[in-house]
Amino acid sequence: MTEWARRTTGARIKALRGGSMTQEELAAAAELSVKTIQKVEQGRGDLSVRSLLRVAVALGTDVAVVTGQQEPTQGMELGERAALRAVSAAVHDSAMGLAAEGEPDPVEDLAAQGRRADAAFWSGRYTEVGAALSVLLPQARAAYDAACGAERERAAGVLADGYQTAAVLANVLGARDLGYAAITYGRQVAEQAGDDLRTAHLAASLSWIYLRDGHTGKGVAVAERYAGAIEPRMSDRDPDRLSVYGQLVTNAAVAASRGGGAAEAARDYLSQAHAVAARIGSEHARGGHNQPFGPSYAATQALSVAIALGDVGRAVRLIDTVRLDAALPLATRARFHLDVALTRTETRQWEAAGSALEKVCGMAPNWVAHQALFGAVVERMAAAVPGPRVNRIAARGGVTLGTR
Repeated sequence: MTEWARRTTGARIKALRGGSMTQEELAAAAELSVKTIQKVEQGRGDLSVRSLLRVAVALGTDVAVVTGQQEPTQGMELGERAALRAVSAAVHDSAMGLAAEGEPDPVEDLAAQGRRADAAFWSGRYTEVGAALSVLLPQARAAYDAACGAERERAAGVLADGYQTAAVLANVLGARDLGYAAITYGRQVAEQAGDDLRTAHLAASLSWIYLRDGHTGKGVAVAERYAGAIEPRMSDRDPDRLSVYGQLVTNAAVAASRGGGAAEAARDYLSQAHAVAARIGSEHARGGHNQPFGPSYAATQALSVAIALGDVGRAVRLIDTVRLDAALPLATRARFHLDVALTRTETRQWEAAGSALEKVCGMAPNWVAHQALFGAVVERMAAAVPGPRVNRIAARGGVTLGTR
């Protein structure tokens, strides 16, 4: 256990405030009472998971830092570290025009490789994603440089999509700077090709990176801006456009609910998401990607928004109404069950919370290792109902208890 992890949550909050923020300023930014902040820093009280999220946003950091669960990069396996290094080299080299030597694979084959890398990401197979992208990006750059006309536009799409997958991988593994860079490179390629829909889809990923990086206001602003740029007409039935637009307004709703905007704004964005989902009618992802948008996805995000807004009653009701579509990727289904666990802790239903956490560990062990919220929920359970079961759950999820 590191020195940082040995500190209490209050001591970490105090250290993160440093001399740049008073207790009063932190309380105001996190929408908590000064007395609450004082008690926590003095070791005389605990924060709910929702309050931890707000404190993390107010401090401009990740909840993992506040709870002492280390930087995501420090929790990576050796293979994931190597994959991240390979992706970083491929992203920057390809952006600088350093393409693969020799004849690249046909664009259609490269597109299929990109879809497989994207599928591996949403299944939590991060080492596999890294290996695929380290080959795909240089080849896609070579194909893009060599092509012209319509073929060049198709190659641009493959390259931009590859950058998008690299960005979301970097985001999950805690390499935010690489994530921002990959999105920037992807947008440059998509904009040069005049592909407004792909540009907007990249912006949806950027909004998610901002959200995970604690910049919820920026997350809302980006999602709102690009949603406005591609907003479909009432007669528009293009599932690709509806899917990307739906992802953007959903991201805006989630980011607003976590401090990036007013509660009413979060609910308005979510209402738009449900309306668009109804127009699509089923789960659909642009270009065959593996994060579809539709009624089931919108329902899972409604639960996340309700929790963040502190509407526990609504969250409890939503759990019983959500039906997870088989088209939803593993990561989305796992996140839903993690939100269920969080809701159960809010209502002190510890047995049900434990069951939800066990389900997450069983279905997505690689994914859960990089989720700070999992550690926060487990720590809260351990404080309320310590025992062998919580210890087993913590061990399966890579959480070190005893940091409070």
